[in-house]
Amino acid sequence: MRHVILLMLGLLWLAGIAASTHYRDITWLQYLFFDVKWIQIVLLTAGGYGAFLVAVGALARRSPPTAPPLSARPTVSIVVPAKDEEAVIEGTVRNLCALDYGEQGVPRFEVIVVDDRSTDGTRAVLERLATELPLVILRTPDGSVGKAAALNLGIARARADLIAVFDADARVGRDFLDRMVPALLEPGVGGVQSARMLYNAGQNAVTRIQDDEYRLFQRNLQRARKALGGMVCFSGNGLVFRREALEEVGGWNEAALTEDIDLSVRFHLAGWEIRYCDEAVVWEEAVPDLRALIRQRTRWFEGAIRCLGDHLPGILFARGSVFKRVDMLFFLGGALVVTLALLTTYLYAVIDLAGAVVLYLQLPRRITTLSSVVMTGAIVVAAAAEYRTRPWRLLPALLRLVVFSTHRLVVLPLALYRYARSAITGEVSWEKTAHGAAPQARVRTEDDL
Repeated sequence: MRHVILLMLGLLWLAGIAASTHYRDITWLQYLFFDVKWIQIVLLTAGGYGAFLVAVGALARRSPPTAPPLSARPTVSIVVPAKDEEAVIEGTVRNLCALDYGEQGVPRFEVIVVDDRSTDGTRAVLERLATELPLVILRTPDGSVGKAAALNLGIARARADLIAVFDADARVGRDFLDRMVPALLEPGVGGVQSARMLYNAGQNAVTRIQDDEYRLFQRNLQRARKALGGMVCFSGNGLVFRREALEEVGGWNEAALTEDIDLSVRFHLAGWEIRYCDEAVVWEEAVPDLRALIRQRTRWFEGAIRCLGDHLPGILFARGSVFKRVDMLFFLGGALVVTLALLTTYLYAVIDLAGAVVLYLQLPRRITTLSSVVMTGAIVVAAAAEYRTRPWRLLPALLRLVVFSTHRLVVLPLALYRYARSAITGEVSWEKTAHGAAPQARVRTEDDL
């Protein structure tokens, strides 16, 4: 059942053939694309749901958790996987070792860095740091591949029942764990994800676009899902979870391309809740050039599609909240459906302009106009809430988002190709995001938000 999504796509394709046999002169196109009316319905439904989540997230109240008493602070094991991270690993290790989380001056955490067979100077940097900081260094054995394998090794060595995971470029405030741990102590909560922000947002146009996306979409969608009981998702950096929950779902999936999304789905299907803690922030590096951004987003898209293929039966037939299961389907497949629909709409528009065929199956203009207003309005509300103290940033951010939305037209075909190739050959290509191209990071605070 690992690639059941391929079967689903095939069935949708056949449905498109049956619904689109109106014009004999472009029959070959009908075998590739859906009927325009159904495309618009899909776009309106998925787009409207996304707009609803963005608006809910923008308007949701934020209430910081109360730090537990000093005597109640449980020990936390911090695990940092690192592969060829010479440029950033020292700053991250020093930042994490300086966390203010302890009792009577005694730290209640340990820091474990897993060197994933780095070929640069990462190992030498870590060995030097270990002479002055309380640091545990591990090295993955030959044959291990990917971040998940490094995490499983580090967690096996960890002593605590609560595990925090950070990427090698992470920066956090000294009170990070004090903000995160209280949410994890609630009954039924298996993990907590912090907010993610970019410390090099102002480096260039590419990093500014990513900052807009993080502020207006990623954070608001997580807030909305927390408020509505949807699929709050781990984001791979700045998360804390219970060892008990991880062991119950079988650990990190070393075959997953996006191990954080895969783990999130398995947590929810097993009945564990994931909380979103907007008051704790992990600062990370945005990729600084377009080529690296395309590679990163292609991997994200492919990973989501693979995850949908792996877990679709479980999502459809699992017990529990119907809303959460629908939200999981939207999370994993929404971008795929919307982008395919957009691609089809654009092609039909070109055909129509060329005079090859007249397409008359359209939704009423009132509906399409109203839906456009709703979707645009949700984004404007989110931008206004985010930039209320800096209104001069509002219009540039909206314009950048319009431009950025077109990246899916490049990324999705690449992701589908890679997914189909891996389904046929069994080979999975995991491309690591490179770090170290940003200016020297400074540790941010909530005042920077």
